[in-house]
Amino acid sequence: MKVPAAVFALLLIAASCSQTFSGPAGADLPVCCFSYARHKLPQKLILRYYRTSTSCTLPAVVFITKKGRQVCANPSDTWVQSYLQNLKQN
Repeated sequence: MKVPAAVFALLLIAASCSQTFSGPAGADLPVCCFSYARHKLPQKLILRYYRTSTSCTLPAVVFITKKGRQVCANPSDTWVQSYLQNLKQN
């Protein structure tokens, strides 16, 4: 009776260790936008930007504001293209 309990305990420990060393679930999932900002953002509030992954269904530019907010914008909008040009120059 003690042998099966010891084997079970070893299997339980091995299973918990394998979970500990694996990476977080979904670590490779891209950040995607599902809608765009309805209004033009004030350019003085924007620190930087990044583009969403090509695997996302909606292409977007994500602006990061001084307060750390992430705002999705339509990359084909003229104001977005203008902001990107200004950010690239700085």
